[in-house]
Amino acid sequence: MSVAVIIMSVKKPSGYYVKLTCYLDIKPSHLNHSINMKHKEAIVYIDKNGRVIESSGEPLPIYSITKTFIAAAIMAMNINLSKRISAWFDRTLVPRGDDIAVEQLLNHTSGLRDYGNLPAYNNAVSTHQPVWSDDEFADHTLRLPLLFEPGAGWSYSNSGFWLLSQIAQHESGLDFDGIIKRYITGPLELHKTSVAHGIFSDLLPEYPAEWVWHGLLISSAEDVARFMASELVQPLATSLVKVPFDHPLWVSPHYGYGLMVEPGVLFGHAGGGPAYNTACFTFISDGCTICVLLPSEQEWAAFRHLRSVWEIRRNA
Repeated sequence: MSVAVIIMSVKKPSGYYVKLTCYLDIKPSHLNHSINMKHKEAIVYIDKNGRVIESSGEPLPIYSITKTFIAAAIMAMNINLSKRISAWFDRTLVPRGDDIAVEQLLNHTSGLRDYGNLPAYNNAVSTHQPVWSDDEFADHTLRLPLLFEPGAGWSYSNSGFWLLSQIAQHESGLDFDGIIKRYITGPLELHKTSVAHGIFSDLLPEYPAEWVWHGLLISSAEDVARFMASELVQPLATSLVKVPFDHPLWVSPHYGYGLMVEPGVLFGHAGGGPAYNTACFTFISDGCTICVLLPSEQEWAAFRHLRSVWEIRRNA
C-alpha cells in the first residue's frame, strides 16, 4: 500500500511533539482507485490504543506545501512585508514591482499570473520538453499585465512564490537548499526533508523537479506534520484574505501567508502535481495536526482523506 499518514500534536511550551490517541485503519479498499498501489512509500497510522505502526519507506514530494516552508523562512528572516519588490527585481522582470509588496506575494493578492494552467506549460511538461529557463517562466507570467491591481483581488500564483524564494536567497546569501536548512529543517531537526533536484521519483522518470519553479521539497509525513505544528507556522495565519473558491470541502476558505485557512477550524496547505497529492493541516480546536501524502493525481485527494481521518477521530 502506498500512503503516508501521521497525526501529531505539539505540547507547549516545551515544544515536544507527541502522537495523539486516534483510531485510523487504512485499507486499500478505502483509498481512491487512482492511487498507485505498487509504489512503495511510507505507511504511518495510529490505532485506537495510541500505538504507532510504521513501515519503512521514502519521503514524498510535497508540491505546494513547499509554499508554507518558503513563507515561514521569509517570516523567520524578518523581511519587511510592506517593502515593494522593486527593491530586489528590475522592471524588465516585474514591470509593476513598484506597486507590489512582499505581503501580497505571500497571500496571492499581487495580481501576478500563474503558469500552472497554461496550455504551453502543460504541453511542455507532458511532452517532456526541457525545463523552462527563468526567463521563459517570466515571459509567461511576471512580464504580462497583472490580473488586477495589487491588493484588489486574489489569484493563486506560483510565480509569486518564486519571487519570494529569490528574495530570501538575496537577503540571506544562501541558495534555496541553504535557506530551508538554516531556517526550517535545522531548527526543527527535520532529517527527512530536503530540496529536490532533477529527477526525484521513479514514478516520474521524465519530470525534473525544476518544473516547480519556486522549488520542490521532498519530505516525510512526520516531518511535514512537525513543521506544520511548530511555532514557525503560527505567524503565517494572519492578514487573512477571503478566497473566491467554492468547494464542498471548504465552508469559508481564506489564505494567510503561504497558508490555507478555514477560520476557527483549521490551517495548513495542500499540494498536487504529477503522480502525487498532499495535504497537512492543523485543527484549531485541539491542535491536532494531520498529514496525508498520497501517490494520486486526483485533485484534493489527500485533503479529502485528511478530513475523513479527522471525522473518525472526532467521532471516536
